[in-house]
Amino acid sequence: MVLVLGYLALTRVLQHQPTTTAGAEAAPTIEIDRFAARHERGGDGERLSVSLRLRTNLPEPLSGFVFVVARNDHVTPHIWAIWPPEAVGAAITAGGHFHGAAPASGQPLTMSGSWERITAVLPHDLGAPPFDTVTVYFVSPQGQIILSRPFELQPG
Repeated sequence: MVLVLGYLALTRVLQHQPTTTAGAEAAPTIEIDRFAARHERGGDGERLSVSLRLRTNLPEPLSGFVFVVARNDHVTPHIWAIWPPEAVGAAITAGGHFHGAAPASGQPLTMSGSWERITAVLPHDLGAPPFDTVTVYFVSPQGQIILSRPFELQPG
């Protein structure tokens, strides 16, 4: 009898919970696949090569801009680099912190259900400590950060 009353009470509570919120938009879902980062050295210096794939599960294409920021906050001074390369102020502060104030300075991308490959090459000062974190950003044309996904890099 107690189980029946508990079941009826739970059923009544669940029936009165709203399934959607009026006026609320669901955040777009962006999937990331095959992220890879590799420190490279060549005749023209050092760099971090990053590759990944992006797609969305939305029924309509999603347009915006991609940025890749590499950082190492465990050293003094902190080091950072951004792709696509740009001057301080457009999308990144002098301290290496990203903001979406100038989204058009990023790499334009229109995502759909098909995977889109991103390949970023970030400069790295010769002999400087390696980057330990890479964050991938996807920003709307209005400057709203839709995706901010950090990846920790393994030493070596």
